[in-house]
Amino acid sequence: MTEMLCQAFRSKGKLNMRNCVFVLGLLLMSGCGGAPPQLAGPVTVDGKVSKGGKPVGGMVINLQPLEEGYEKKIEVKPDGSFTVETHAGKYAYYFTPKSGASKVPAECASLGEANLERTVTVAAGQELVVDLP
Repeated sequence: MTEMLCQAFRSKGKLNMRNCVFVLGLLLMSGCGGAPPQLAGPVTVDGKVSKGGKPVGGMVINLQPLEEGYEKKIEVKPDGSFTVETHAGKYAYYFTPKSGASKVPAECASLGEANLERTVTVAAGQELVVDLP
């Protein structure tokens, strides 16, 4: 490649404009790398939050992707259920107060930060169950 560039700029000691334009065009067409990786299409998943078999609701569950994707914030209904459309994969999760609330329910008060050891896996056709410790 370097030799080609040198030849494009020097032709018998003179600048060869046609070759310069050709090489510049090749460089521009090659770009800086391949296309960015594409995520698989989103999946819609129903889920539940519970503690000891009892539903826990009235907060927001935040799913932080551990692979590729985007963070999702999902309001959990009072009966502990939620529905999310996101990409399949592994997520760390944490809870935040829902809009208009000042705190999360006591059952998840200690789970306000993402923790890489506290994860869930989102997969098409599977219910997402979050059983609180």
